[in-house]
Amino acid sequence: MTSRFAFICVVFIFFLKHSFAQVPDSTAVPGSNLIDPLSEKKVVVKQILLVGNKITKPSIITRELFFHEGDTLPHYVLLEAMKRSRENLLNTSLFNFVDIYEQPDANDSSSTFVIVKMTERWYLFPLPIFELVDRNFNEWWLTKDFSRTNYGVYIVRENFLGRKQTVQVLLRFGYSQKIGLYYSIPYINKQQRNGLSFSLSYTRNHEISYSDFDNKQLYFKDEDVYVRKQFSTGIRLTHRSGIHDYYTYTAEYQDNLISDTVAILNPDYFLPDSNTQKIIILAYGWKSDHRDSKNYTLKGYYFDFDVSKQGLGLLENEPDLLSMSASFRKYWELRPRWHVAAGVRGKLSGQSFAPYYNSRGLGFGSDFVRGYEYYVVNGQNYTLLKANLKFTLVPEQVIHIKYIPLEKFNRIPFAFYINAFADMGYVKDRQFYKVNPLTNSYLLGYGIGLDYVTYYDIVFRVEFSLNKLGESGIFLHFTSPIW
Repeated sequence: MTSRFAFICVVFIFFLKHSFAQVPDSTAVPGSNLIDPLSEKKVVVKQILLVGNKITKPSIITRELFFHEGDTLPHYVLLEAMKRSRENLLNTSLFNFVDIYEQPDANDSSSTFVIVKMTERWYLFPLPIFELVDRNFNEWWLTKDFSRTNYGVYIVRENFLGRKQTVQVLLRFGYSQKIGLYYSIPYINKQQRNGLSFSLSYTRNHEISYSDFDNKQLYFKDEDVYVRKQFSTGIRLTHRSGIHDYYTYTAEYQDNLISDTVAILNPDYFLPDSNTQKIIILAYGWKSDHRDSKNYTLKGYYFDFDVSKQGLGLLENEPDLLSMSASFRKYWELRPRWHVAAGVRGKLSGQSFAPYYNSRGLGFGSDFVRGYEYYVVNGQNYTLLKANLKFTLVPEQVIHIKYIPLEKFNRIPFAFYINAFADMGYVKDRQFYKVNPLTNSYLLGYGIGLDYVTYYDIVFRVEFSLNKLGESGIFLHFTSPIW
């Protein structure tokens, strides 16, 4: 298996080294006047005209632009700024479509008007909830157990007051019952750099995972009592420096309670011989996002860094944990329709004892080696590397459905991509490794896949994967392949 993985890596290196010459990005914008993009001719942005923002405030839109009214720029610089501004506006998740083009001033050849035309999304979603509670769809499909589902209603009001604020109300029942309220204000100052968000929730479960054995989660269920209850509240301050850099400062309080049976089954679920955990969590995060699309990236790069302190020594049965994590992702265009991407993510924790509840390695969310969807590899430290070679099977196209009257829904974009991929991961565990053989060992996985991308940030991926255990399978995912 290792030799086959090495062969896949060699193939990726070959494509990187011997790829076709990079084709420069076209700076032409639909509707723009055809002027040589290499021309040094300077133009004045006389006025920025916004079209289609029936709800979104102008200040939210102009915050994302790389140019302003009154700027004097070389024409090719303006065209590139228009292109990057369009990407920024799409990445706000406020619009389905954005077109930015210029209209030269008929009375002054040195001036131009810039038109920003948008199609806003539908911002109110009173949606019924039906969720699978397993870590991913593939694990749930093994049992197809509909008792392991959540149902209820999820009310989301995005772009509240036209200022990109978000209000969310959650009423969820079934396997994991939860009531929650979330309110986000992205900008609280005139410079539109600082934001604030609040969260409040109460969760209770009849069944939970209490431990791992053979890298599979073990579950305990009691229909008569709730075996875990949690109250959580938090506040987050955000700071946006320029266009690409974001900083977050988070304070959270959790009050957790498990049944006596769970504490007996795993005495290390919380601190030893305790069935409660009250904890204060402080966290700092920074990310620098230079991707063309955060939904499905083809070009650009991304970096983030987080540090978290769980427990301040102020509460009873509070652990003392310090951890740091970081990730870096790079996306290249080799030539038209050919792209490659690579990413690395790692986590490093302190040496103090980490309760099972506070330990998380690979196998959750987007942090997994493809081919190991059925496994959990928990631990205090881990490294994850992912690589993708992508061919655009069907470039982005738009279907216009005339019989749907709402503009927000009658234009449907879509694209298809074929992928070849190779992943590698390693988890270091000091506490539970004796009964989990995949821990403290290299995880290798590779395969091929087909991606479907459409609007409202929807991604469907079907992948055929193999791992070092000699296992293979077809897996379904709903996020971009490189995080």
